[in-house]
Amino acid sequence: MNQTSAKPAPTLPGGQFFGAVEGGWQTELVKLSLIHHAHACKVPTHSHEHMFLTLLLRGRYCEWVDGQAIEYGPLTVVFHPEGCEHRDEIRTPGSLFFAVEARPELLGERERRHRALRSVRDLRGGPTVWAMLRLLDAVRREPPEALLREEPVGEILDELLGRPQPSARRPRWLAGVEERLQAEYRLPASLGALSTSAGVHPVHLSRVFRRHHGCSIRAFVHQLRVLHACRLITGDHCSLAEAALESGFCDQSHMTRVFVDVAGMTPSAYRRAARS
Repeated sequence: MNQTSAKPAPTLPGGQFFGAVEGGWQTELVKLSLIHHAHACKVPTHSHEHMFLTLLLRGRYCEWVDGQAIEYGPLTVVFHPEGCEHRDEIRTPGSLFFAVEARPELLGERERRHRALRSVRDLRGGPTVWAMLRLLDAVRREPPEALLREEPVGEILDELLGRPQPSARRPRWLAGVEERLQAEYRLPASLGALSTSAGVHPVHLSRVFRRHHGCSIRAFVHQLRVLHACRLITGDHCSLAEAALESGFCDQSHMTRVFVDVAGMTPSAYRRAARS
């Protein structure tokens, strides 16, 4: 008697999901998308080429993975490693997801093996949910700079999967990263490029930098840009718009938002205080 083997579950390439992919932003390490399901439906068993996180913004659905059926409501986060087979049922028409895909290079091969990646869920509105919402807000408001997308994704993965404690010893490569940031803070930054020059994987770089500086790389860059802007706007011949562009911001409104975050006041308020 002829026996036919079961047809293997399809693997979706990066950037592809069941449902309508609306918008999105991509770097060499991450891709961020909104996924809309206009109708209730059953999604067949499948896997994904890249590890990914999803934040359910609206609606409800059920997922079958690792032998379990799990019900999800709004503001829950799910992580799946690449190749993890699962099937879903969208319960509510109009369901909306925020999806974040990460290439393997973001974590590095050694750390991925060490962590033995598996499906993880944040069902109760923990810190991962709020970090995903902040990332979604940044995608919509901030300029499309790679560092501002890649580093938060690494931090979210660390939060959800468990952050390894880096050594207190200062690594030799960190000085080279600091020198590059000091020299190039007005240029668009990429976590991938920084990690390649340092010879470590991106999430490890971000983690070690935060331990030794007490802030993220993007916050460090913002501080350098604000310092540069402060030097310019106290003079008599540089407008706020010119200072913004010269300091590495995309425009004056972008500089104002970052300036308030870093200095606690607007550029105009700082200029008045410095001149008074």
